[in-house]
Amino acid sequence: MTSPFDVEWTHVPAGPFIYGPEEVYERQSGAGPRRPRMTIDLPTFDIARRPVTYAAWKVFLDETGYAWPGNWWAIRKPDDLRGLWRRFAIVREYPPEMADYPMVEVSLADALAYCEWLSARTGRRVTLPTEEQWEKAARGTDGRTYPWGEEPPRPELLWQRRFPVGPETYLYSIVVRGRKELARCGWYWRNGTPLPVGAIPENVSPYGCVDMAGNIWEWTVSLYHPDAPHFHVVKGGSWGYSVHHTKCCVRSACSTWIKSVDYRAQGTGFRVIADC
Repeated sequence: MTSPFDVEWTHVPAGPFIYGPEEVYERQSGAGPRRPRMTIDLPTFDIARRPVTYAAWKVFLDETGYAWPGNWWAIRKPDDLRGLWRRFAIVREYPPEMADYPMVEVSLADALAYCEWLSARTGRRVTLPTEEQWEKAARGTDGRTYPWGEEPPRPELLWQRRFPVGPETYLYSIVVRGRKELARCGWYWRNGTPLPVGAIPENVSPYGCVDMAGNIWEWTVSLYHPDAPHFHVVKGGSWGYSVHHTKCCVRSACSTWIKSVDYRAQGTGFRVIADC
């Protein structure tokens, strides 16, 4: 198994790309003015092809002794009747069967601590992407809606509420067999789970990044509102949010009352970038 600090980087060259138009479905009052579709020019950077996994996070904790106050989450086995109430649940210890799943319940402060450790390990300046860097890595330069193009990730769920995903989705998922997913998204919190990183082969960006639509929200260092320094943008949507959140141009904040450095949830993780 590749060492967690041997990151598989993908190169994003300098140049312009089509950004936006920004879409916001929740916490709208704290988001500030929406930027329209525009062309933005960025310098070159490298970005991890994959989000940080459980295995990588475990190595970080073991090596540093970092006092992470978060919880481990795991998918309950099919014969565990508690899964009828909630399939993705807190467990007491590191679940090795989740090694290749995207790490969750990581705050912005936790993610930046990981970046500091990885910087020392690799000899490169590793940090989190800006909103603009994340979006370019996810959609390329041509302004596509999703990393793979224009096809919706779960067409049968386009009727779904943008926020919050409601019990009607839970009932629908129980009755209707799921069709092909281009991104893990649109599930209700009781019966939904993330997928292993890279499990959906179509969910790949033009630069080769996997899972930039759905599965988990990913932290950025960009502020949700320029006058609110404690709340940061997350991108990508997650397994428990609507199909609409997987658009590359959608932005959200995990909270506008719990500071990003303190916020942890079962649908939020991160991926790293490095200067070239």
